[in-house]
Amino acid sequence: RFDGYTFTSYGTAQGLPQASVNDLLETRAGEYWVATNGGLVRFDPQGAPASRVSYANEARQHAPPMFMTIVPEDEDRYARTFTVLAEGHDGAIWCGTLKGVYRLAELGGRFALQPVEVGMPSEFGEQRYVYGLVEDHFGSLWVGAPSGLYRRWADGASARYTSREGLPDNFLQTLLLDHRGQLWAGTRDAGFFRVGFDETHAPPVVELTVSPHDFDQSGWINQLFETSDQKLWVATARGLLEYLPGGDAAGKPYRLYTTKNGLSDHNVASLGEDAGGNLWLGSARGTGAMRLSRSGFVTYDEQDGVNSVFSVFADRAGGVCLRGYVLGDKRASVFDGGKLDLLNLSQATYWPRFGRFDGQRLTWFVPDALGGEDFGWVGEGVTLQGRRSGEWWIGGGAGLYRFPAADSFTGIKGARPLNFFGRESALGARQVFRVFEDSRERIWVSTIYSTARAGNGLALWERETQTLRDLTGAANLPPPADDLARSFGEDRAGGVWIGFSTGLARFRDGAFAFFGARDGVPPGAIIDIYTDREGRLWLASARSGLVRVDDPEAARPTFTGYTTAQGLSGNVVSAVAEDSYGRIYAGTGQGLDRLDPATGRVKHYTTADGLAGGRIAAAFRAPDGSLWIGTSQGLSRFQPEPERQAPAPPVLLTALSVAGAARRVSALGETEMRLPDLPAGASQLQIDFVGLGFAPGESLRYQYMLEGADAEWSAPSAQLTVTYARLAPGRYRFLVRAVNADGRVSDAPASVSFRVLPPVWARWWFVALAALAVVGAAYALYRYRVARLLEVADMRTRIATDLHDDIGANLTRIAILSEVAKRQYGNGGGDEHGESPLASIADIARESVASMGDIVWAINPERDSLLDLVRRMRRHADEVFTLRDIALEFDAPGEERNLKLGAGVRRDLLLIFKEAVNNAARHAGCARAQIELRADDAWLSLTVSDDGTGFDTAGAAEGHGLANMRRRARKLGGGLEIESAAGRGTTVRLRVPHARASLV
Repeated sequence: RFDGYTFTSYGTAQGLPQASVNDLLETRAGEYWVATNGGLVRFDPQGAPASRVSYANEARQHAPPMFMTIVPEDEDRYARTFTVLAEGHDGAIWCGTLKGVYRLAELGGRFALQPVEVGMPSEFGEQRYVYGLVEDHFGSLWVGAPSGLYRRWADGASARYTSREGLPDNFLQTLLLDHRGQLWAGTRDAGFFRVGFDETHAPPVVELTVSPHDFDQSGWINQLFETSDQKLWVATARGLLEYLPGGDAAGKPYRLYTTKNGLSDHNVASLGEDAGGNLWLGSARGTGAMRLSRSGFVTYDEQDGVNSVFSVFADRAGGVCLRGYVLGDKRASVFDGGKLDLLNLSQATYWPRFGRFDGQRLTWFVPDALGGEDFGWVGEGVTLQGRRSGEWWIGGGAGLYRFPAADSFTGIKGARPLNFFGRESALGARQVFRVFEDSRERIWVSTIYSTARAGNGLALWERETQTLRDLTGAANLPPPADDLARSFGEDRAGGVWIGFSTGLARFRDGAFAFFGARDGVPPGAIIDIYTDREGRLWLASARSGLVRVDDPEAARPTFTGYTTAQGLSGNVVSAVAEDSYGRIYAGTGQGLDRLDPATGRVKHYTTADGLAGGRIAAAFRAPDGSLWIGTSQGLSRFQPEPERQAPAPPVLLTALSVAGAARRVSALGETEMRLPDLPAGASQLQIDFVGLGFAPGESLRYQYMLEGADAEWSAPSAQLTVTYARLAPGRYRFLVRAVNADGRVSDAPASVSFRVLPPVWARWWFVALAALAVVGAAYALYRYRVARLLEVADMRTRIATDLHDDIGANLTRIAILSEVAKRQYGNGGGDEHGESPLASIADIARESVASMGDIVWAINPERDSLLDLVRRMRRHADEVFTLRDIALEFDAPGEERNLKLGAGVRRDLLLIFKEAVNNAARHAGCARAQIELRADDAWLSLTVSDDGTGFDTAGAAEGHGLANMRRRARKLGGGLEIESAAGRGTTVRLRVPHARASLV
C-alpha cells in the first residue's frame, strides 16, 4: 500500500498464507479480496496482523485477523492457487484458479467456494488454468484460459471458443471489458484483439487484432487496462503500449514505453491507476513498482546514453539544442525514436557533445572546428544563436568561436568559424563562462580566470565595429579579482543586467549602475536572469531563492524574494524559465518548483514525477511550449497544461500511540477515532497522518489543531507527525487537514477525540469525599466545642451552686453566729468603741459573702448578658448611694442591646464599676452621682461622675484601688481615664472594645 510517501508491505508475517499475490479486488461494498498461491484471502483493514494463517472454518477469535484464508474443499495446490478475481452484478465473487472457476458463497455464516462449470476440458492440466474473468452487461461470465475463450450465460449454459471460431490464439492471458462494454483479450503470442457479441448464444466475432506484426515487441500480453480517461494500456513482456485507435503522426497504433523511457523492467506484469490518474506498473521480474505520471516528464538518462545536459536553447529551425555529455566514442551518435545507436561501444565513454532534437530524433555531434579543441569545464550558457543574424557563438576553454549563420544547429558541424577570440584577444587566457546576445546584437562574454594572476574578465563584442572590447574593471563594477559575472539578462527598455556574486549590475546609456545589499538585493550569487512576458526580471539566487524585479527600468528597482518561507523547496536556485501560461519554473537543489505569480502558489516536481535526477543546470521553453530541463544526470521534457483545480485532498490517520503504546489503526487509515479515557500520567500522544495526493508536482502541507487547547489552526507544514508530551486534564479533539498547492483544504479533517482524566486527588468524587471529610471534621469539632462549652457551662453552674449553697451558707452562718455571740457575750473582749474580734469576724464574713456573690454571679452561665450586668450594677449603686442619701442618675442600654459577655469580662467590668462607685460614696462627699453605660458598634463605654470634693490627680498618690482599676482596663483591651480637681468632683471613664467585651 502506497500513501504518497511510503510503502507498507503485507506478507506471511502479517498473515498471508503465501507471499505470491496474483490479483486484488475491492468490491462495491468496500470489501477487499486477495488472490494468492495459497488460497483466497479476505483482507480486514481493522484486523490484527497475525503470524499464522486463520482459516474461515475456525472459531472466531476475540481480535479478528487482518487476513482470513479460504480454500476449496479439495485443497490441492492447483485449487489453492487463485489467479484472478471478478465481482458479478449481484455481488458474487468469481474466482479463477489453476483448477477452473469457483464462486464464493456464504452459507450459515461461513464462507465456501463452489466449483462452477464453464465447459472446460475434463482432463486436468494447463487447459483448466484461468487467467481472465469478466462479467458483461448481459450477466454472462467470460473466462480466458490457455484452452480458449469461454462464456457462461446467466442460465448456466456455457460455450468454448478457439482458433476454429476465428480467435488469433487459444492461449488467453487477460480479459478486459471497456467503458463501452466491448470485450478485449490478450494472448500469449498473438498480441491482443477485440470481439463483438450479443446476448444470444451466437459465437463472438473478432473485430480488431493488434499483433506483433504491428509493433516491434513481444506478442506476450500480461494485462489489458483501461484508465479513467478511457485510454487502453497494454502490459507486455517487452514494454508498455499505449493503444492509439487513430494512430500517431506516423500511423502507428501505439506509443511505446520501455527501459529507454525510464522503466526499471521491460517485462510489465500488472497495471493500476491511482486517484491522480497516474498509471502504476508492476514488474514481472521483481524489480519493483513503476509510476507513469499523467502529464509528467519524459526523461533521458544513462539508459539512453545521456550522462548530463548543462545547456538547452533553440535554433531558428525550431529544434531544441543541447550541450552536455553522452555515452559514445569520439564520433557522432544518434538517438532515434527512443533508441540510442552507439558507435564503437568498445571504446564508449562519456564525451562532451552538442545535440539537437527535431521532434523525432535526438542527434549528437561535435563541430569539426572544435574536434581537437578544449571544450572547457563550463557547459552552462556558453552557446547561442544570433536572433537576427543566425550566427552561432560557442565558448570553450580555449576561447570563443563565431560560426556563420545556419538555421539548424547541426549545420555548423562542418562549417569554418568566422572568428576565433582566444589568448591574443581581450579574453586572454581565460575560460569562457557565459555568452549573451542583447537586442542590439551585441555579444557579452564573461570569462573566469584559470590562474589567480589572470583574474576574471568581462568583454563586449559590437557588430558595428566587429571588435571585442574589454570591460574588465569598468566603473561601478566589482573588482574582477573578487567577483565574477555569472549571468546576463535584458529588460524591455534595453538595459542589460549582469548578475554577480555580490549583487546586480545594469548597463544603460553607456554606463554601469550597481545594486547590492544596500539597495535591497538579497544575499547570494545571481546564477540566472530571466525576463517574463510581463517585463519582470526573475533572478536565480544561490542563497535567497527566487527574486522578482517588477520595475527593472526604475532608477531604484525593488526586489521581492521567494524562499522556503513562501513555499519553495529550497533556497538555492540555479535556473529559471516560464511556461506558456505565465508560470515560473525554478530549479532548486530539491527538484523543480512551479510558481504561479498571480496566486503565489508553488508546486514541486521531483524524480518521483519522472524528473531526471541530479543538479538542475538549465531550464528552457521550446517553441512548441514544452519545457526542457537539463541536469547533471540527464534530460527531461515536460509539457505544461492549463491550470486545473485539484480536488480537495483527503487526510487519514495512519498511526497512534499513547504513552509509547501503539493503538490499533485500520490498515487503510482512519478519518475518525475515539480513545478511552486516558489517565493523567499517560497522556503522551503521538499521532501520524497522511494526505492522499498523487497529481504530478503535488506537494501537500498539513494544519492541525487541538480543540480544548488551541484557538486556531497551526501554520501549514510538511510534517506528518504531531507529538503532545503531556496534556492537562480535560476533553480534547485533535483535528488535522491537508492543504494542496492550490490552497484547497480537506473537505473534512481527520479527528481523534479523547479525555485526559485528572489525578485521583483532583477528581470530583475525591473532592466530594474530601469535602465531606472536612465538613464531617468541622461538624465533629463543632460538636466537640459545643460539648465542651456545655461542660464548662454545666461546671460553672455547679460551681456557682456549690459556692452559693455551701460556702455562702457557711459564711452567712459565721456572720450570724458572730452577731449572736456578740449579743450574748458582749464585744468579745473589745471596748465599747473599739473593734472586737467577733465584730471583725462578722464584717469579714459579710464582705466575703458579698464578694462570693459577685463571683457566683460572674461564673453563672445564666448571667452572661449585658442586661444582667446592668441589673447588677444598678442594684449595687442603689444600695451604696441610697444608704448615704446621695442622689443617683443611672443611664444604661435596655433589652435592645443585650450582648453576650464572658465571665471574666463581666467580673472585671463589675469590679471596676464597684470600685468607682465605692470611691464616690465613701471619699467624694458628694450629694449627686451620675452613671452612664453605652454600647455602640465598636465600644462599651462606662462613665461614673460625682459632684464631690474632688482631688488633685497630678499631686495625689495613686492607691491600690485606682491601680487595680487601670490593670483590669488594660486586661480588657481598653483604657481608663480619671478627671478630677479640688472642689470640682471626679469623673471616671472606661472604654472597652466591643469585640473583646463580647468574648465568652
